[in-house]
Amino acid sequence: MTEMPYTIRFAPKIANQLRKLPIKQRRLVLRFAEALAINPRPPGASRIEGMTGLYLEALESLNLNLIYKIEEQTVLLLFMR
Repeated sequence: MTEMPYTIRFAPKIANQLRKLPIKQRRLVLRFAEALAINPRPPGASRIEGMTGLYLEALESLNLNLIYKIEEQTVLLLFMR
């Protein structure tokens, strides 16, 4: 099993959004979150200029954008659109 050096947390807003997604999409977002626990700066992730530690990842297959913040050993998922 792969070691996960980062802890993943979900902001309340994104947790509510996840509950409303169809199960297939929800599983894909959760799988992406697990991948962030291993590598929070994957290829394709963009830093949001002027905001310390904020990143934007486009999940094109789901037509979603995720904004997350890296704080020490925690990745906080903030917003999904």
